[in-house]
Amino acid sequence: MTAAYSGGVDFAVGDGGGPEAFTTLAETYSVSGLSKTNEQIEVSNFDSTAKEYILNTLADGAEITVECNHILGNTTQEALIADVDAQTTRNIEMELTDGTTTNNYAFAVVPISWTITPAIGDKNTLAFSLKITGDITVT
Repeated sequence: MTAAYSGGVDFAVGDGGGPEAFTTLAETYSVSGLSKTNEQIEVSNFDSTAKEYILNTLADGAEITVECNHILGNTTQEALIADVDAQTTRNIEMELTDGTTTNNYAFAVVPISWTITPAIGDKNTLAFSLKITGDITVT
C-alpha cells in the first residue's frame, strides 16, 4: 500500500440547522479540485528591475466537482439538487483517511449546477459543481 492510498473518503453535507448535522452524500466516488488560490497583484513600477507582486489577502476557493452513483429517491442527493435550484449555500465536511492518519476539511459551498447522466448497461451518475466560498479549515 502506498502513502497515496485513499482508504476512506467521506463527503458530508450540512443541514443548515443549529446545531448542524452532516449527512454523507450517498455513493460519492469522486471529488475533484478541492483547493484555494492566493491571487497575485502586480505592483511593478518605473523603479522596478523586474516584475513585482503582492498577494491579495483574500484567497479564492476552487470550483469542485463531486460525482456519485445516482440513487433515485436518495434524500441527501435530492436535497443537494434542491440546493442548486434554490441557490442555497451549504456547509461541507470532507474526511480523508489512509487508515492511520485522518484530515478533515470544512468549508461552505455555493451550489452551481447538477448533471444527471443516465446510461444503458452502465451506472447512472449524478455530478455537482460547487464553488467554495470562504475559508477551508483543515484539522
